Amino acid sequence: MRYFLLLTFSMFSFADDHTISTDFSDCDGKVVNYYVSKIIPGGSIEGVMKASKMHQNFYDRQSVNVKVYPALQYLRNDEGTEEKLHRVSTMVIWESVSAWSEWRDSIESLSAEERNKADKNYNAFVAEYNKNTEVVAERRWCMLK
Repeated sequence: MRYFLLLTFSMFSFADDHTISTDFSDCDGKVVNYYVSKIIPGGSIEGVMKASKMHQNFYDRQSVNVKVYPALQYLRNDEGTEEKLHRVSTMVIWESVSAWSEWRDSIESLSAEERNKADKNYNAFVAEYNKNTEVVAERRWCMLK
């Protein structure tokens, strides 16, 4: 019985099935492109919202299951949340690493005419963001399940 307990304990102690990989390519969750921006002089939240809608439409026209979420960021302090807007952010959420990879592959396989149209639509929403904001940080998240 002692050997059985020792063997059982050893199997559970040395098993590596509880380890979660921290490699991005192993992300077992949603993939998020995360952009943090500041409003520039002459820019507005309305302009950010317009850019976000154009951004979402860019993916919708290609029948891609992606969600674009704009957000407003506020600083916190000991008294609570400050009222003044600190930054804006945009989250582009993909269902998985493979969904993102499939989309990238589909873009690469477009004809020259389709690619020019996609580039025009892409450049339009980026230009709208740039009229209103300056990106101060870009991150890639693995949003775990």
